[in-house]
Amino acid sequence: MFAETSVLNLEGQRVPESLIQDFKTRLRGRLLRPGMDGYEDSRRIWNSNVVKRPSLIARCIGVADVVNSVNFARRNNVLVSIKGGGHSIAGLGLCDGGLTIDLTSLKGVSVDPVEKTARAGAGVTWGEFDHEAQLHGLATTGGEVSTTGISGLTLGGGIGWLLGKFGTSCDNLISADVVTADGDFLTANADQNKDLFWALRGGGGNFGVVTSLMYKLHPVGRVLGGFVAWPTAKTSEVLGFLQDFAQELPDEVGKIGAEVITTRDGKPIVIIRPGYIGPIDEGERLLAPIRRRIAKPLYDNMRPMTYEALQTQRDAYWPWGKQNYFKSGFVDDLSDGFIETYRAHTENVPSPHSQIAVEYYHGAYCRARTDEVAYPHRQKAWSLAIGASWVDSSQSERNIRWARDFWREIEPLSGGVYVNFMSEGEDDRIRIAYGKNYPRLVSVKNKYDPTNLFRVNENVKPTVASS
Repeated sequence: MFAETSVLNLEGQRVPESLIQDFKTRLRGRLLRPGMDGYEDSRRIWNSNVVKRPSLIARCIGVADVVNSVNFARRNNVLVSIKGGGHSIAGLGLCDGGLTIDLTSLKGVSVDPVEKTARAGAGVTWGEFDHEAQLHGLATTGGEVSTTGISGLTLGGGIGWLLGKFGTSCDNLISADVVTADGDFLTANADQNKDLFWALRGGGGNFGVVTSLMYKLHPVGRVLGGFVAWPTAKTSEVLGFLQDFAQELPDEVGKIGAEVITTRDGKPIVIIRPGYIGPIDEGERLLAPIRRRIAKPLYDNMRPMTYEALQTQRDAYWPWGKQNYFKSGFVDDLSDGFIETYRAHTENVPSPHSQIAVEYYHGAYCRARTDEVAYPHRQKAWSLAIGASWVDSSQSERNIRWARDFWREIEPLSGGVYVNFMSEGEDDRIRIAYGKNYPRLVSVKNKYDPTNLFRVNENVKPTVASS
């Protein structure tokens, strides 16, 4: 048996047990509390560096459960968080105390191969989504780690291998079903609740609980993926080559980047990792200079593969359960100063599990207007993600300090940040993440969540709330 613990509201007052029990009876799913079977499993998230313990977890198995959960949180002034895939770098799926609305059971993917659309529940992962869409030879821009949830990635913008050809995940969002702060169930699309639809495409979980999403799909067959690798002594040469090479690539090279990683046998390497969507012969021709213009590679596994294989390439490098901390931002080009700073800091990576990626975004990604959706970053640019990752929590301070020191030197060269790459405690960068779209997001927040019920996110604060 477990001992029932008190649930406190945001004023520190105890929520009466009778109200909690009434809430429990209104759910088809389980209401979990600390010590109950299933609580720790539901509390589990991708980033073990973030540790939070909700007082209640509502395992929703339908929209009615979500509505009842939102109503309970609002009526009792309880802190609330929303867990979709649980893959947030900042650990935003959980809260300390309060209520976590767990959407991981909202599964199901329905593909219409004629209309080239798919509707999916908010608990679906990209691996699950891709598997269903690829049955029909279709795909949309999605996360590159297959265990990532579709909802959180899309609401934050959605970077993936197809962005050069088809734009971001949120560019391909057709419609979303949302439970707002007042408990209303709304559909947001180009015809209904247009302001909310605009904000959901990049504005994160600020405006309600998204329960399902509909996407535009595109024909995607076999692709070119994998990587080519050199010793890290070649890092400057690799980045210098990539700066020039990437500029003229067509949309079919959806995304290309360099990373410093460590092999399974402990050898640090620098790699170029492309993703090409189009005729394989043409892709081989386009990407051949990667093999020819730098010294002989240590490894070369760039090859044709299925799109699902491309989407799972990084799974082994970013598994659940490790400690993670990111610093990230956009830079206009790989200048000599950037390359030297990158080289210097990647020579002293404290953990073999870390990855430091710099990726080029172009093509369809850049053709949307900066205000077309809430996600604003539309210029051709390089995105740097300093991904510190380690196993032993006693090494946390060392790894976080390394990432912050690295970023401190890069930050003067940067402008803007992808909200999904932000770590916990970066509230000062939220306005930077949204740029000129921030005031419009505040306006939508004022309309749909004026009391800031949904605040456990990269929070856009309403002007009419005191918190």
